[in-house]
Order: sequence, then C-alpha cells, then structure tokens
Amino acid sequence: MSTNNKKLEELRAEVDRLDDELLKVLERRIAIVNDIAAAKKDDGSALAFRPGREANVIRSRLEKHSSHLADAVVARIWREIISAVCRMQKPMSVSVTAPEKSVGYWDLARNHFGSATPMTIHKSPTVVLREVSSDPSILGVMPWRNVEQDTWWEHLAQGGESVPKILAALPFTQNGTGKFEDLNALVIGQTMPEPSGDDVSLVVIVAKEELSRARLNETLEKSGLPGHCLDSRSPAVEEGDWLHLFEVPDFLTEDDSRLLSFVETLGDNVIKTVILGAYAVAVDN
Repeated sequence: MSTNNKKLEELRAEVDRLDDELLKVLERRIAIVNDIAAAKKDDGSALAFRPGREANVIRSRLEKHSSHLADAVVARIWREIISAVCRMQKPMSVSVTAPEKSVGYWDLARNHFGSATPMTIHKSPTVVLREVSSDPSILGVMPWRNVEQDTWWEHLAQGGESVPKILAALPFTQNGTGKFEDLNALVIGQTMPEPSGDDVSLVVIVAKEELSRARLNETLEKSGLPGHCLDSRSPAVEEGDWLHLFEVPDFLTEDDSRLLSFVETLGDNVIKTVILGAYAVAVDN
C-alpha cells in the first residue's frame, strides 16, 4: 500500500469516527429536548416555536463557525434540528400562502421549517388565516411582497386572543443558489412574539379619520420611536375606521412609554392601538 493510500484511509477513518461522535452528540441533545418537553407539558402553550430564541441560536452559530462551509449550509443544518425538536415537543404544521405563479413561498417555508415539517399550500391568504385562527398548532406563511397590495394584515388589526400575531420573517438567512424569485414572507401564529435583540415591530393605529403620513411620521419621531408609516387603509364601509400601519425597528410592547406618548399626542382620533407582532431582523450573509 502506497503512503498516499494509507494517508487517505487514515483520514477516512477519522471522518467515520467524527460522524459517530456527531451522532452521539445529536442523540444527547435530543434526550435533553425530551426532558424539556416533559417539563413543558403543562405550560399552556400550543407550540414549542420560539422565534426569538431560534433567531439567536442561528446568529450565534454563524458567528462562531469558522469552517469552509457556507453560512447557508450551517444555518440549514441548525434549522433542520430546531424544527425537528420543536415538533418533538409539541405538534406543529405550516400552512403556506402561495399566490399563482409564486411557488417560491413553498421553498421559503421549507427552507425555514425543515424537510419533515407537515406543510399545506393555498392560493388564498384567507384560507391560511382561517386555518391559523382555528388551530393554535398551525403556523401560517403570508406573502409580504408589496405592502400596498397585501391586505391580510387588516385581519390581524382586529386584535383579540385568537387573532394570530406576526412572529418571524422569511428568509431569515439568504441562500442565493436556490433563489429564483425575489420573495419575502411573514410567519403568523397563535403565540406571542419574543425579542431577539434585533427586531422589527409592526403596529396598527385604528383611527376615526384619515391622518396624513407626514403628520404620523413626525409624531412618531417626536415620541422617540424610530420607524415610519407603511400604509393607510380607508374604511371598507362609510362608518368604518381607518387603519394606519407602522414599521418600527424595535421590539414594542403595549406598555412602551414611547408608544403611549405617540397615541396620546394623536389625540381622540385614535380608537385603539394593535401590535400585530414582531420579527427578528434577517442575518446579512
């Protein structure tokens, strides 16, 4: 046997040993997840989906890895693990909105939620909204191509316990090799968003009358809130309410003093404020 062949055999044997070690580490990780699932049985939540924590796990892995693997590959490995262990703890499926000739939304969802997560696809966002609103174990993927064209968020502006919240944005990590449509989507579900440390909130001001975007943006800035008004919707009926949608690069809660100041400054025209949810800012790789 030549020296080169012997060296190759030694290297391959080392790879096999490392594969066995990786499998054992993965099995230990799964065992810990089983213990976590047992401890969380009675926590009252329908999902094990933790969008803020998941975002931080992926960010941390991408910051720490130093191999020749592409970031997209490292992220995909951990996305598969995260999604799999989420389903081990509690049932989870995904309902995808894919308007005609926009099948890339399916790919966005599959890349994020893993190869084994049950998924269904629908042309109408109304169907997805209905599924997510009626079943807390279902997450919905909603198109976010052009704010002025998308209307599904108006349903979320109703507020209420069973109305879904915005929880994540897709794609969280880019993979240029598999991208054939320039698409973005938001994930909704019947659970609460959580901060990741770098987030964007979407907020709706429900008003009696139309408010100019210039005034809204000026008042927002004076209240100490970054962001701007994305869209304003006129009432569907004559006596209806106006909806003003804001994008704020921060994680907002209902008791945020800046938000309270913003609403107070706008005066009696404001009927209510609804935080539609928040999502972690995507990794720039």
